[in-house]
Formats: sequence, structure tokens, C-alpha cells
Amino acid sequence: MEKIFVHSYKGGTGKTTVAVNLASILAHKQKVLLIENDFSMPSLFNIFRSEPEIYFNDYLNENVEFNETIMSDIGPNLDVIFANKNFNPMEKIMGSDQEWFLDLLGRMLKDLKALEKVYKYVIFDSPPGWHMNLVNLITLSNKAILILRPNSYEVNGTMRLLEILYKRAKPRLGLDVYLVFNQVPEVDMVKDLEQWADDFHKDGIKYAGHISCSCTTSYEMAHGTTIFNSDHIFTQSLQKIISVVTSS
Repeated sequence: MEKIFVHSYKGGTGKTTVAVNLASILAHKQKVLLIENDFSMPSLFNIFRSEPEIYFNDYLNENVEFNETIMSDIGPNLDVIFANKNFNPMEKIMGSDQEWFLDLLGRMLKDLKALEKVYKYVIFDSPPGWHMNLVNLITLSNKAILILRPNSYEVNGTMRLLEILYKRAKPRLGLDVYLVFNQVPEVDMVKDLEQWADDFHKDGIKYAGHISCSCTTSYEMAHGTTIFNSDHIFTQSLQKIISVVTSS
């Protein structure tokens, strides 16, 4: 079972769009489980037009078993675990201590291991920035994809994220971390991307590729399309990135 964690320094990078389409593409050939972990700003209910009776929050609060949170056949070969769209700042996941998160990690390690023969891939869509739960997600995953837009602000912010989080976890966990630039303008930024990629590579971060900014994609998303078909420019770019991430 490959467990891939999709993350970003800040919101608005297209992280969830990448995570959802990543899961959808991988599900063309293998069984995939997509798990929503952004509890303050959940969005999968809107993307998949689905509202389950049981949410991931219910498992975190120890009210149900892990299997009960899985909504099967959201798409061909694609199952999804949704975060509750009704944000509750009193949820345990929002303010518990380290001991609670360690206990949660143990539960998830056990429950995911029980599903190793069911799913080829588990995709974690994470909250942006820093949260205690990120330590658990990094520990659970064997690969991470960092999404950022091509500007110095996000590059510097992602560098900082690496300092406070990934550099500490990577050597101990053997985590492979990949860099993906999203919403790249249709101008010549090859040298900029290569330079930034080289800077990240010095810290052991692999460059997986970029996704160009597209007015067509923006228009379609403005009108409710988030999962793109196989011949779409977004999908074609993401397929190249997937080949890099899954080949190592």
C-alpha cells in the first residue's frame, strides 16, 4: 500500500484539486482510498456532491470504527472518507494534546494495515500550514507531495515548512518528498523553476514537475468542475507528475 500525503504551506495553491485528481487518475487501474483531513475547511462533500451519514470526525472522536467512515464507489475504484462540513472548533482534532495524537496515530496505523490488501493507494488531503495532525500524516505516509505556486513568497514559506517539519521527520521515517509547482503562468519560467527546484534538491526534495495556469481550467472550476477527464491539460500534467512520484 502506497500512502501519499498532499500538503502546502498555505491555502489557495490547488492542493485539494491535485489530491482529488491524483486519486481519480490512480483509480483508473488500482483501488484508491482518499481521506480528507482538512477539518476546518472541508470541501470534498462539494466536489463529489455527497454527504455521508458518518464522517472521519466520528472515528477521531472514537464513536465509530474506521471502516464505517468509508464511502464506497464514489467513483470507479475510488472510495472516500469525508470530513464533516459543519466545522466544530471543539472537536478533539482541533485542540488535543500530544498524547491524544499519539493514540490516534496508533489506531490509524493498525486500521490502515488491516486494509493493505484492499487498497493500492491511500491519498491524504491535508490542511495547509502547520497542525499537530500533520506529524501523524507524515508518519503514516511514505511519500509527500508539496504543492506551491511559483513565487518567492510561497517558495520561502515552503522552505520554512521544510525546516520546522519535514527535515526532522524525513531522515527517521524514510519519507520521499516531492515538489510540484501549480498555476505556473504561461510565460517562460523555466530558469526560475529550475533554480527553485535546485534549491529544494539540496535538502533532498525531489522535483516532480509543474502544472501550468490555464484560463480554461479556471473557467471550468468556476462553474463547478474539479475532476478533469483524461485528455484535459490539467490531467495530462498531473499524469507526468504521477509517473515521477510512483516510479521511485
